[in-house]
Amino acid sequence: MKQPLRIGILAGNSFELPAWEYEMLQQISKNEYASICTIIISENQEPAKKSFLYRLFTKFEDSWFGNKYDAVKKINIKNIFSEKNIPADNIQEIESCNLDVIYISVTANYQLQQVLPVRYGCWKIIVGKGKYFSATPPAFWEVMNGEASTGSSLIICNTKSENQITVYSGSTITIPYSVKNNLRSLLWKSSSFLPYRLKELYDLSSDLFFEKYKCETIYKVSQLKSPGNGLMIWFFLKNSFSYLIYKVRNATQKKRFTILFSNQPYNDSKTNFAEFKTIALTKDNFIADPFIIKKDDKQFIFFEEFLYSKNKAHISVKELLKNGDATESVIVLDKPYHLSYPFVFEWENEFYMIPETAANNTVELYRCKRFPDQWDFVMNLMENISLIDCTLHFENGKWWMFACTQNHPVTTSNDQLLLFYSENLFSNNWIAHPQNPVATDISNCRPAGKIFSKDGKLYRPAQNNASQQYGYALKINCIEILNEKEYKETEVFEILPGVKNNLLAVHMFNFTDDTVVIDGIVK
Repeated sequence: MKQPLRIGILAGNSFELPAWEYEMLQQISKNEYASICTIIISENQEPAKKSFLYRLFTKFEDSWFGNKYDAVKKINIKNIFSEKNIPADNIQEIESCNLDVIYISVTANYQLQQVLPVRYGCWKIIVGKGKYFSATPPAFWEVMNGEASTGSSLIICNTKSENQITVYSGSTITIPYSVKNNLRSLLWKSSSFLPYRLKELYDLSSDLFFEKYKCETIYKVSQLKSPGNGLMIWFFLKNSFSYLIYKVRNATQKKRFTILFSNQPYNDSKTNFAEFKTIALTKDNFIADPFIIKKDDKQFIFFEEFLYSKNKAHISVKELLKNGDATESVIVLDKPYHLSYPFVFEWENEFYMIPETAANNTVELYRCKRFPDQWDFVMNLMENISLIDCTLHFENGKWWMFACTQNHPVTTSNDQLLLFYSENLFSNNWIAHPQNPVATDISNCRPAGKIFSKDGKLYRPAQNNASQQYGYALKINCIEILNEKEYKETEVFEILPGVKNNLLAVHMFNFTDDTVVIDGIVK
């Protein structure tokens, strides 16, 4: 049996770590791929000096937003490791632990030039990406500068130089107008990085792992430091004014998704959505997530129909008529819990549906008894898991399942794409891809329709949610590598809303040989 990776934790001068790191280590300790063996005690990371008005701003946010799901409160971690604690300067004793990985806590005052004996390097999570890399205060500048996303990464420090290897680079939606909420969301999201990559190192050989993440970059320290009192006055006024505008717009504009369609062939990014026909909404609904099926020379759109009176959605269907009109909606699937994203597909001359049932913590498979309006439950493909917008594709003798997930209640479900595979559609044992999550960018992650083939290549539509508007835009990715060890895709073009398309958002995309359907918010 393969031995678990031996993990050491480099902490400050106590056994207390912030709650998000504690949760991360708990995840690791409950699985077979790694064992937390020792705590290495060093000096505490010295907090950056903060201006009086920044400290006052922090207290205001604490009182206004409360401390539910507090990511930075300190928790004692003695109960989740099994062997001993060692001073950081006792190199011989650290070496005797035969560690595979040392994780450097944010509490540790650790210099890269220090050499610690470890097989696969010292791993560390850095908050901020690009010009915000390691900025202080963390997650502050992205909010104040109105950035669409905030990033963080997991790096492996090369202790013999100032180089690093980035093994996880993620970006999540910036929580507008609140530094506290933005940092909380980012830290809880980052708590999943180390478990995912340790499992990948365990599943793959170290040679394969470091071949994949071999590119090294220079370790750079951001020049952005804690703002002074004058700058805090400006940021507070600017942030407050932006928040008021946001509230007024939300109160005066009711943005509802609807479905648009056109009897024209798919034409890459050149399709003009302004020419599409819009399906009218009632006062009590919005409709979204359209999937189009052609059967017996007829076109049917399956979609989510959300009723405000019930505060949940069911799955409905419309037929597109030859004259360009659509029939009335017919409910085809309704449950006590929310349903959406009706992924309908044909296999061996039968139609199947996998609606999103994340609210029930299941992935449910249905078979069509009478097309298009009668569907029978077949089985749960997965249970006790919350997967968003499951999208299946059959390739090279295997079924591949793409879906997004949410690792914590305060994080978004739009920036971690998981991949599973099985040789049998009717299986409840889907194997997680070792590279999970295979996509981690909020602007190009969550599924936005079926995977399709064009000119011998596979393409995956994805939502671009790097905006204050959910479902803002679409990106189309070419799948370059798809196998049990590796997944790789490259963005080929983007579909944006705007004046040309007469849309405020465009969120889903599917087509047959002569009809294209989308959903969006019409201006």
